Amino acid sequence: MDQRERTAQKIIHDLFNDLEKSKDISFKDIQDVLMKVYQKLDDPKIEQVPLVNRLVNLISFTAITKKLKFSSMKNEWIMELSTLGRKARLNGVYRSDYGDKNHF
Repeated sequence: MDQRERTAQKIIHDLFNDLEKSKDISFKDIQDVLMKVYQKLDDPKIEQVPLVNRLVNLISFTAITKKLKFSSMKNEWIMELSTLGRKARLNGVYRSDYGDKNHF
């Protein structure tokens, strides 16, 4: 593994903490899902790549529908997650509702 490649859990941790510092309640749904995914990534039975892919889809969908703006650093972290989640291909979506945080 490349030294620059970070784990999904580390990226999620950084993104969650940065959103938490902002105290902006617009990101509450995203923070809730970030926390759920972070915890699930510890479970070896969970397929990480499709889960990360669904997370990125939810973040993108929520950002568009709620007209949220991310800092350049947050966008970079989301892009890192997107790169990790892209390995899931079509099966990573599970045909779920992108905006429903209850699917996590």
